[in-house]
Amino acid sequence: MNTILESFYDLKEILSSFNNLHEKYNWLLTDLDGSFPDKYLDYFIDYRIYNNGMNGNTFWITGKKLTELANKEDIYFIWGVFSAFNKKETINLDMLKEEPYADGNPNFWIETPAIQHPKANTELVFWDSSLILLLSKDKEMSRNLRNKFKKWKDLNEYNKKQNP
Repeated sequence: MNTILESFYDLKEILSSFNNLHEKYNWLLTDLDGSFPDKYLDYFIDYRIYNNGMNGNTFWITGKKLTELANKEDIYFIWGVFSAFNKKETINLDMLKEEPYADGNPNFWIETPAIQHPKANTELVFWDSSLILLLSKDKEMSRNLRNKFKKWKDLNEYNKKQNP
């Protein structure tokens, strides 16, 4: 179920809508831009930091640790993709072939957008401090988000209206 919120919310607000369902996954964080102090790097199972700022950096975190991280007041994301994986799935960040991205990605604005990483179950996208996108195979997670944020729109329908 693909959903768009035409308002911006912080990570804590979005995760709270999932009623802890996000904690049954491990998460790959990519294409991040925002306030993300280095002092929180110990929350991650694994990460790669490159010298070009936040872009290109990749992070692997449990759902439980993601909740803890979201509760930090000095963290926010302008751009970013949070991809959920089955806890049994392992990701080698050095061998990552599919690196989901938000900034400049035209594939969210097609008739039927798809989750970028083939092994991911859900993709939460922070889009330029103006939109939140949720692409998910987990229908309960989508329903929970839609129940909390009453002004949600179906992303597929939204795209059809924008590009008739």
